[in-house]
Amino acid sequence: MKKIISKLSSLILRTPLIPFNLPDLMLASNIYLKPENLQIFGSYKIRGIVSVLQESDLDSLQSGLSAASAGNMAQAIAFSAQQLKIPCRIYVPESAPQTKMLAIQKLGAEIIQLPYADIWKIVRGDIELPTDRMFIHPAFNTSLLKGYSIIAHEIIEEMPDVDAIVIPFGVGGLSLGVGHAIHQLNPHIAIYTCEPETASPLKTSLQLNKPSSVQRIPSFVDAIGTPEVLPQVFHQLAAIVKDSLVISLNDIKQALKHLYFNNKLVCEGAAACSLAAAMQLAKLGKYQKIVCILSGGNIDTNVFKESIL
Repeated sequence: MKKIISKLSSLILRTPLIPFNLPDLMLASNIYLKPENLQIFGSYKIRGIVSVLQESDLDSLQSGLSAASAGNMAQAIAFSAQQLKIPCRIYVPESAPQTKMLAIQKLGAEIIQLPYADIWKIVRGDIELPTDRMFIHPAFNTSLLKGYSIIAHEIIEEMPDVDAIVIPFGVGGLSLGVGHAIHQLNPHIAIYTCEPETASPLKTSLQLNKPSSVQRIPSFVDAIGTPEVLPQVFHQLAAIVKDSLVISLNDIKQALKHLYFNNKLVCEGAAACSLAAAMQLAKLGKYQKIVCILSGGNIDTNVFKESIL
């Protein structure tokens, strides 16, 4: 099992910082893309899952893994479980894109579909799950966040003079893992999160100075945009995040176009939200170098076509 985990670790890419340039936009800042959509199964999630496996007791892994996920985390876990030859159970919202659902099924995971409200109750801890498998929480697993924090180290090593970073905010795992590491490495770097206009609870929470909920409107930006900020997440992020930038669906679609036609990158809505937020910051001219994390590239083919055409 150790050899297989080591093999999984070797699949993780050290993604480069790619300059984003659109001369006609006349941006006052330089934007750099951190393309985590190039990771295996199209997202940064594999970093965290491998970290969990590396730090888990091997005997405890034999019983299997489980998670509540709309797709990206599910694929990383299902693939890892498949390689380890252990059971895998994924609780998936009924609204999950077919592209992601089919990918999870192909990897042999047991899928339990539930209404989105019930999935969120699992994330909140309001629903007690069977204890026959190790449940990997998307934000409360320290090993998971440790894996995500490597993204911050890679950014600082490649670009020590970065001024600002933009992180897509979902449940909060990526924001916590990368945000804390950035803050520790260089507290002068401005840390921003971003959310779609259809669900931006962190922005509301920061404005009210308390963890808050919002009315969530489902959209093609499915990997981020939650109905509320978990209190444990809010209290940690409020101390290090400058702001959460709320991005319109139209601006996200425009960012998808830019990524595809300018940098030849296929990204999902959450990743495009990050670029759109970075462009919003760049227009202010406050920062010289802005890095935005392209969190994933798993997008429904029809949604992608409609967005870029």
